[in-house]
Amino acid sequence: MSHLSQALIVGLFVTSLGVVCPARAEQEVPKELQGIAIDGTLGAKVPLDIPFVDQSGRQVKLRDYFVSGRPVILALAYYSCPTLCSLVLNGLADGMRPLQFTLGKEYQVVTLSIDPHEKPSLAAAKRQAYLQSLHRPVADDSRDWPFLSGSEQDIAKVAAAVGFHYRWDEEGKQWAHAAGIFVLTPSGWLSQILYGITFTQRDLRLALVEASLGGIGSPLDKLLLWCFHYDPKERRYSLAAIALVRAGGVLTMMVLGAFLITAWRRDRRARVNG
Repeated sequence: MSHLSQALIVGLFVTSLGVVCPARAEQEVPKELQGIAIDGTLGAKVPLDIPFVDQSGRQVKLRDYFVSGRPVILALAYYSCPTLCSLVLNGLADGMRPLQFTLGKEYQVVTLSIDPHEKPSLAAAKRQAYLQSLHRPVADDSRDWPFLSGSEQDIAKVAAAVGFHYRWDEEGKQWAHAAGIFVLTPSGWLSQILYGITFTQRDLRLALVEASLGGIGSPLDKLLLWCFHYDPKERRYSLAAIALVRAGGVLTMMVLGAFLITAWRRDRRARVNG
């Protein structure tokens, strides 16, 4: 394993534990990872008319995969990555497997290589492996979950829009990058960033429902979103403090109402009996 691969894993582990103090982060992070981060701004617009090439060699645009009411998961990786990219894509597939949503129907996934030298043949092999590992039917075997490649400039535009910082490490002959996926609205706005290499079914479902703007999901999903929010420190959807306050307020009103009704009934009975 190369020094860069070890640094990526160590850096990911340290960050996931939350033990890097912000004031000392630059000193603690290995030099191979300095400047590598995900710092996207929710609500940022992703350019959808940039040309890319899919796994079959067909000229496409990101817009081709955005349909009204259907959110899109964007994964930035590279297909010859020896470690981290596979961990991210494996984690994504693991989270997608139990989803009740059908890929290509209720939502879409797009993987874009950050390496401008990778060809459609490599993308096709990688895509086939992940579709097989998914063990789930997709709406269109030839089109859904595309693995795209493109020019350095066009890749950089998409990466910059979602705040994905990466660079080529000449010593390790690898791309240094952080771990995470991006959930986009049907119009291409950044709705959520899920950090790390594991993505639970619940987190993916809530992120997709939230990004769909009402396009997918059940009434129960909407209720859960009222109660849960994504916590980047915990790297999962957690019970929102505001939801606890609201629930406490509702409970207080119910208790107060029950007390007043009981008191009114007692007072009424006392007047009748008196």
